[in-house]
Amino acid sequence: MQGRGIALPLDSSCAVGFIRLVQVRARDPLAAELRAIEQVGSDWATSVYAISNRGAAPSLTITQVGLLSWWHRFLGAPRGYIFFTEEGFQLHPGPQPGQS
Repeated sequence: MQGRGIALPLDSSCAVGFIRLVQVRARDPLAAELRAIEQVGSDWATSVYAISNRGAAPSLTITQVGLLSWWHRFLGAPRGYIFFTEEGFQLHPGPQPGQS
């Protein structure tokens, strides 16, 4: 999933968007998309990044939906955000409070 429309100061730049991998259980692809948008929107609203955001709430777009193998379902999706600048450069936010 991609989120755009934020203005988040990180490093010495400003992130304008992020990519986030999301794993949800759903009966069909449309239900998966709706659940993923709901989950990421809720996660963002309660994150430390939302507090520092100088832009709007992110506009969320699904970039790909697929079925996972049993192994990937077992392992789960990685948590966190991959932030990027307007030029497409990746920014490293560092660990969130409470993460190691």
